[in-house]
Amino acid sequence: MNRFCAQKSAWMCGFLALAACTNREDIRVQLDAHHRQANQPRELDVQAQVTGPQAGLQYKWYSGLGEFDPQISSSPKSSYYFGPNSMRDRVWVEVWRENERVAQAHLDVSTEQAYQPVVTERPSKLQIGITEIPRYDPVGGPDTRADIAGKITGEVDKEYRVVIYARADAWYIQPVPYALHQILPDSTWKSWTHTGSDYAALVVRDNYQPVTRLDVLPSVQGEVFARTIVEGKRQ
Repeated sequence: MNRFCAQKSAWMCGFLALAACTNREDIRVQLDAHHRQANQPRELDVQAQVTGPQAGLQYKWYSGLGEFDPQISSSPKSSYYFGPNSMRDRVWVEVWRENERVAQAHLDVSTEQAYQPVVTERPSKLQIGITEIPRYDPVGGPDTRADIAGKITGEVDKEYRVVIYARADAWYIQPVPYALHQILPDSTWKSWTHTGSDYAALVVRDNYQPVTRLDVLPSVQGEVFARTIVEGKRQ
């Protein structure tokens, strides 16, 4: 398994030092990581959050002192293991399509906070729930349709909106690209959606620019104020 050495002077401590990503052909990537288990601080699950056209992408994983397994993957995730006697490292991913590197990103990781997740969601008094859950349909598709609705608890700002996703092979915004849904005066919301295996709803600002297709949903941070995910209702 390949290893790459990084200069210590370039390292930054901490879990959330996400690097700005480069991109071509509208491909963007950002890395998240978390400890697999609280009692295994030297093992991380590393996830690449990718936006843009994702057909035919391949992921190559590197680090300064540790190892990835697998080092090359067709899915945007891999397992990282700290090297002997190392407590900090820099990990990075290269995203390739055929023989061209289309994006890359890096992340500084550490074992110092062994019992806390690397990526944490911002505490929020806002909660969003889905009260009308569409059916479970792992295939989904443009010819499917179901109603979806929910309710928000907490202080709802007039600028807040709801973004809906349904999952098939990935998360797709519903029911049309870039849709932002109004929150009614009684803090409820409703829409229709194409079906999927799972459904998600996010509370965002009205100037939020949602991504049409995602492998990983946004965390509760920045302009995302609440999030919920439910499995579709099985018949």
